[in-house]
Formats: sequence, structure tokens, C-alpha cells
Amino acid sequence: MGLAIGVGMLAEFAATNPETAKRIREELEVINQRLREAGLPRHGEPESFDEELSSRASLTSFPYSWLHYLRRFAAHVMRDPRWVPYPIEPGEDPADDPVLRQMYRALSSHLLCHSDSEGYYLPVDFEELLLDPDHKIRGGVVGSSYRLREELVGLADPLEIPVDGKGHLTDEVARQISTQRPSGAPFAVERLVWLALYEAARLSIEHDTAILFY
Repeated sequence: MGLAIGVGMLAEFAATNPETAKRIREELEVINQRLREAGLPRHGEPESFDEELSSRASLTSFPYSWLHYLRRFAAHVMRDPRWVPYPIEPGEDPADDPVLRQMYRALSSHLLCHSDSEGYYLPVDFEELLLDPDHKIRGGVVGSSYRLREELVGLADPLEIPVDGKGHLTDEVARQISTQRPSGAPFAVERLVWLALYEAARLSIEHDTAILFY
């Protein structure tokens, strides 16, 4: 079992799995209630697309632990932008990193404080995470695709990923990252997860569709 990251999933499940599509519709209604309570615009999730949503990431699913490698890296950069990156030692669990645990408690990062196994990011621009105290939404926390993308772009330089002044990633750089082996260069896992999330956020914003962790 591992984490899968999808965009346009209501459209996909509407055609292949009506029960799952029904659940997504119900959860999105609850999410829209939370948006309304926060004074934010409603999200209307597409049930079809005129074109394929094509990710440049080679991996859109991976072990849950991989997400924590990127989160641990991000937590250190967010706490201290001058941090000199160093990789996880063999046998260490990145989820146990004390800086990461400290940043979790702040509930300020859309990358760090989202569920690591399920839940939504919406193409709606908001600063504070949407919390679901009634546990009607999988994951219990809803993030913004805009804030996720912004945080990922902020990690590009520390991860030595070249992006332009607007945070755009070229096809060539995306290809270079996607062909890396997880056991290759230092921080290869972090870069592969970064690309999967960056592409999900890009497609979410461009096509006005939710990101779904499942």
C-alpha cells in the first residue's frame, strides 16, 4: 500500500466506479460548506474534461514514507532558509524528525500539515488550512493547490531544481527529474515526490480540479 496522487478523479471515477464518485460528490459538498463558512468561493468539480490531464511526473504513487522525506526537507528549509541540506541516515525515519514534528504543530503549511494518506487540495486560493472537526471529509484537512504550489516553488532552489521567475518548470527539467532513480543521487526521492506534487498542483490550477490523495 502507498499514497496515490490524482487530479480529475471525480471525472475518472464517474466513468469507472460510481460508488466512489458518489462519495467524492458528498465530500465535496461538505467541503463547499466549509468554504462558505470561511467566506471563500465554492468549488465546482468537473465531471469531464475536453483533454487528457497529463502529468510530467514519472511517479504519481509511491510509499507513504517518501512523502515524509520531502516534508522533512521542507520543514528544515521553512524553519531556517540557510539550512545546509543533509540526507537521512540509513535506518532513520524522516517522519520522526523533531523539526518536522515541530512544524506540524504550527498548522501553517499546506504541504506539511495535510494528511499523508488521503484528502483534498482545491484550486481555491486561501491561506489557512480548512479543518473538518466532524470527520466527514477524508483526511480531515483540506489544502489549497495554490499554497501547495507556492511552497513547492520555495523548495526548488534548495533542491537544485531550476524554475523561472514565475515558478514554471520546463519539460526538459521535468524529464530529468522523472528519470532519476530513487536510490541514485542524494535527495532523489525528495525530487521525485516534489515533481509529483508540483505537477498535481499545476494541473489542479490549470483545469480547476481538485487534487485527491488516496
